[in-house]
Amino acid sequence: MSFMMKPDRVLVLGGTGSVGRLVVQALLNHDISARLLSRDPRKAKRMFATTDTGSNTIDIAGGDLMNPATIADALDHVNAVILTHGAPHNSGEYESVDYGAIPALLEALGKKTIPVVLMSSIGVTHNDAIELLTWKRRGERLLRSSGLPYTIIRPGWFDAGTAEEQHAELRQGDSTEYGSVRRVDVAEALVQATFLSEALYRTVELFSVEGPPLEDWAEAFNSTAPDAAGALDGINDKTTLQLDREPHRIIDDLYKFGSMK
Repeated sequence: MSFMMKPDRVLVLGGTGSVGRLVVQALLNHDISARLLSRDPRKAKRMFATTDTGSNTIDIAGGDLMNPATIADALDHVNAVILTHGAPHNSGEYESVDYGAIPALLEALGKKTIPVVLMSSIGVTHNDAIELLTWKRRGERLLRSSGLPYTIIRPGWFDAGTAEEQHAELRQGDSTEYGSVRRVDVAEALVQATFLSEALYRTVELFSVEGPPLEDWAEAFNSTAPDAAGALDGINDKTTLQLDREPHRIIDDLYKFGSMK
């Protein structure tokens, strides 16, 4: 097991969502403080009012995850970032939220180099991927291209498993069209990736299968392959979503923040 420097404080974008709340608790379980960015700080504070933080803290910063200026303020004294954000179902805001948070974060970071851990989704590389998944994949590509230390976790379907499915399993290649995952496993994977070097520069799908809870996350990540250096896509990803057919905004962002700059 190889540890990077364990973060003192992690910024969670999407921290009031169903997975984000579990990420905050997982951070505290690992003796790491959490900072959340929320458009409604009062509501966020009420949400975590009874949480036992131990010797750590939960900070609530007011702001919008599509606004680089407010993200930049929230990054002060932060050692890593976890993104669990997502637009409401059927909202049509996938470009502005699911994708838009990535260039906003990269602009806010500037020359600051800290680990970024992104929750994406299975199915993003499929030919019949819905609009939401296509925008998530574009966000993945921009993060990979940024040069920052990163990990991308693609969870399976939430709330679709059985009580016996408690073992977290990592896969690659986005070839599983259907598979369940526990939200608590997603949260733990995201947090582990902030301090395990075995998780660096990897894109993995995450499922919960029958068996006891996973104890050695370092071994699990180490059993996977890192993404190819400089590649836009994850290791073994399908060659879909051709770059020469992408919207101008995507190309512009890759030039501004990514390997095409």
